[in-house]
Amino acid sequence: MAVLALGPAQAEDQFRMLDGKQIRARVVGMDITDGPHWSMHLRPDGALIGEESGSSWTGSWAIRNDRLCMTVPGSTSADCNEVWMSGKFIRMRANNDQETVNAMVVAHRAKRSDLPVPASRPR
Repeated sequence: MAVLALGPAQAEDQFRMLDGKQIRARVVGMDITDGPHWSMHLRPDGALIGEESGSSWTGSWAIRNDRLCMTVPGSTSADCNEVWMSGKFIRMRANNDQETVNAMVVAHRAKRSDLPVPASRPR
């Protein structure tokens, strides 16, 4: 029983803050998602493609001072977050007094809008 009681505490201890190089290696090109409700794809070219409740949007991302900075539609400036990870689980937080975003980092799953437009065939 003691091992079961320690399980969640040990999982908590495994979260480590990533530096800029680690963020690039572990998150860029991947999807950050809560699973069923929303996802964000960080494309290597700096584009941020988001989906939530069936609608999609486009923003941008950059890594500045070991933080992941994202600009979404309607915002006047980038929100920059510390990035903490444990395995595939990610936590992002701008400041200690702000709510933490908890999600997963998973392999990018191409969506219909990601697919290239097929070239027309010569006649």
